[in-house]
Amino acid sequence: MKNTPTAASNGGPESHTTQPLGSACQAARLQSVPAAPSDGEPAVGGSAVRRTFTFTSAVTGEKVTATCMPGCTVDHEADSNTPEHPHDIYCNIPGTAGELPLYGPLCDTGSPENFRFLSWQIESCPFSARPAERLPFVAIEAIDDHYIEYLDPDTLEMVISRLQKRVDSLREAHAQLANVRTAYLNPSEVAA
Repeated sequence: MKNTPTAASNGGPESHTTQPLGSACQAARLQSVPAAPSDGEPAVGGSAVRRTFTFTSAVTGEKVTATCMPGCTVDHEADSNTPEHPHDIYCNIPGTAGELPLYGPLCDTGSPENFRFLSWQIESCPFSARPAERLPFVAIEAIDDHYIEYLDPDTLEMVISRLQKRVDSLREAHAQLANVRTAYLNPSEVAA
């Protein structure tokens, strides 16, 4: 469960890649950006001013000017200093990062481990082959390196609604589990 997914590519210079939020490429480029806040803290976004930067296309060798989405916190200096494939350029606004302490078969050790849980961030990939990815979208990290990505506002609202229904169902499961455990541990209710 701790493996970081890698970018998928068919090898061509203009092929589309999907870079999950935990990919090595993004992690390296986000190191100089402040970490996402934890639950209860407001999201840290950059200025609403749209920055521009220029990079050299690794495909054509030409200089390309890109404009960040408002609030992008990515330091695009690395993009400007080295040739980049246009589909590798992305913008990011960190959201809140939740943690869930778990133990058992999901863990690598015998003690509880913190897993990222229902974390989110806003991204855009201005040169993506998929037009929907060029617009800002939300990516939700359901749990450590497992994502629900490319959510537009309507789809995000649907996910929120479904999550709320699942939370209600889990509350029912919690009540039922508490009752079943009480009955299980109470030997006076065991039928002969």
